[in-house]
Amino acid sequence: MIITGNIYHNGRIIPGTLDLENFRFREGISSNGLYGTLIPAPVNFHTHVGDSFIKEEPRGTIPEIVGPGGLKHRLLDNATDDEIIKYISMTNLFMEGSGTVAYVDFREQGIHGINLIKRSVANYIRPVILGRPYNNDNIDDIIKNADGIALSSLNDIDFNTAMECSKKAHNAGKIFAMHFSENVNEDINKILMLKPDFLVHGIEASDSDLDMIGHLRIPIVITPRSNIFYGKRPDYSRYLAHEIDLLLGTDNVFVTEPDMFSEMDFLYRYQRFFNYIEPEKVLSMAVETPRRFLYNHNIKIPERYIFFENELLNEYDIITKAHYYKPEILPNIK
Repeated sequence: MIITGNIYHNGRIIPGTLDLENFRFREGISSNGLYGTLIPAPVNFHTHVGDSFIKEEPRGTIPEIVGPGGLKHRLLDNATDDEIIKYISMTNLFMEGSGTVAYVDFREQGIHGINLIKRSVANYIRPVILGRPYNNDNIDDIIKNADGIALSSLNDIDFNTAMECSKKAHNAGKIFAMHFSENVNEDINKILMLKPDFLVHGIEASDSDLDMIGHLRIPIVITPRSNIFYGKRPDYSRYLAHEIDLLLGTDNVFVTEPDMFSEMDFLYRYQRFFNYIEPEKVLSMAVETPRRFLYNHNIKIPERYIFFENELLNEYDIITKAHYYKPEILPNIK
């Protein structure tokens, strides 16, 4: 299959032609092939799909809703396996239908939670499963059955246990990640001692915290629509000013619909109120930066593309009006 028109290549959209059989790209629009705009399918870099079944309106603070003992965990502990699997499957199919090719999930409930996501229905979407200790689960078992470990905040776990998780994940060549400074500022020195491969949120991080993170080239995942739900209104350009690579996610499914085009659109519009972030930069957070990270950590995802037939679009068009142009997913879902 040959696509010609505006092609996302090496971090930007340029006129070109791409052969999807051998991934050969050449500059310039050809007279052969399907004509339009082609971008790699987005990656959702932060989800909690296990809570997809929750229909109760989340009221209260971040700790009251998603913290230990909060609404989410109470409902998770009382839900049936069939119920959780049913709604993870619905989330998988929704994300596929809206163009997402993979997602990085912070998996609750230990080994049991890992097995539930593996039993869910999907056509092609790749869940990158990051588990965490739960009850008396063995850390080695979690690492063996997942793509790595992802922890809640340092305030929610013993530091020695967190260090053991980090060392064992890295020794196995797998990912170690964690939330940090989402609701209150946390000790950045302790966090960096754990050598995270990436961090999530950092809303309450200080400039000196971000300086250290940027110096160590640790990416941060941001979840703008979820943050606004909880009344958090950070200026995301702060991260970029500290030369931090940003990744984009949607967070808890029962709070935010996991649609990456909606997330990109929201970030772009929201950020105009603070310090402008270019559409090119926003798009890269969802398509290029996540692929580079996963490739560097030996995680393969399906080759899927978003195609806008007969439309030559730029980054602004794509992140603000993608659904208007009725994108297709290539190769076609069978």
